[in-house]
Amino acid sequence: MASFGRALAETPEYYPQKLDPLNEAAFMLRLSPGQYAAASFLDDRLITPGMTGVWSTFEELSADAANINERCDFIFHVGHVGSTLLSRLLGAFDGLHCLREPSPLPTLADIRSGLARPESLWSPDRYEAWLTLCLGLWSRTFHSGQTSLVKATSWAGGLAPSLMARPSRPRAIAMTVTPAAYLAAILCSSGGRADIRAAASPALARLHARLGETPWRLHRLSTGERTAMVWLSEMLNLDEAERVAPDRLLWVDFDAFLARPAEGLARTLDHLGQTAADPQIEEVIASPLMTRYSKRPQQAFDTATRQTLLATSRLTNAREIARGQAWLDDAARRFPVVETLLARHQGGLA
Repeated sequence: MASFGRALAETPEYYPQKLDPLNEAAFMLRLSPGQYAAASFLDDRLITPGMTGVWSTFEELSADAANINERCDFIFHVGHVGSTLLSRLLGAFDGLHCLREPSPLPTLADIRSGLARPESLWSPDRYEAWLTLCLGLWSRTFHSGQTSLVKATSWAGGLAPSLMARPSRPRAIAMTVTPAAYLAAILCSSGGRADIRAAASPALARLHARLGETPWRLHRLSTGERTAMVWLSEMLNLDEAERVAPDRLLWVDFDAFLARPAEGLARTLDHLGQTAADPQIEEVIASPLMTRYSKRPQQAFDTATRQTLLATSRLTNAREIARGQAWLDDAARRFPVVETLLARHQGGLA
């Protein structure tokens, strides 16, 4: 492997695994192509005994990365909608270098949300400098001709509009499901419920800021209502991102994708500027990627399993699903932007 300075400028060998905003430093973890490919999450869950890395300051990193061209595309999503599966499928093609949920991205999203407050640790200019540095580092690939594809953490979706407005003109996939499918999927999963508990407060803050009113109180919302609220908040972020760059964002409904996976994969590859022959696409679709749980590949999971879980959830969680749907209907009556969004996405996207 190359020396740190040369590797930093030329390859993704050293990955910015964590940001320390207080000390303005990043932990640069050493990764091989195989470790990138295997990782479901590029956060602390990635680290195993024997890995090596080094803390570097902003000034040190900036000097070595000064000539990197920013060029990375994105997968944005509302959470638990197949984005890891899609990233793994796309990563099977030589033209894409896939990064799944780099942890600095939600850190930067949190910092950006507080920039207007007097107690903000960073100035807007400093935030922009760090964002530019990270995007440059994520743009590095192991092979010439590759493009980096960053799958964002769902609660970093608030950055989607500003990322789509960057001069590098990134392309993006926006993954979702209908509200009914989202409610059923979240409520049947302990992990999904935990994610909603963690995401609800900042999601409601973003939703209120976007609507310009504060009609809801989090402590009054049931689990189903909170789930519907998180879906709406994240969807409005993606809706704004589409308005910023309508020709560079492709919506993918996960259930529609699963119904015709080869067609859906070909469509996403084309949107990302990648070419692949039909036999290659069929080979990837026929691979074990489609029959394993993408976040834990050792676990069997396929389309039929998902449909069984959703059907069971619609029965066992019928009350909270109904509450979530009713909450969305009420929000649509109050706010035209919500009504428009639901009219488009309530029945899914072909």
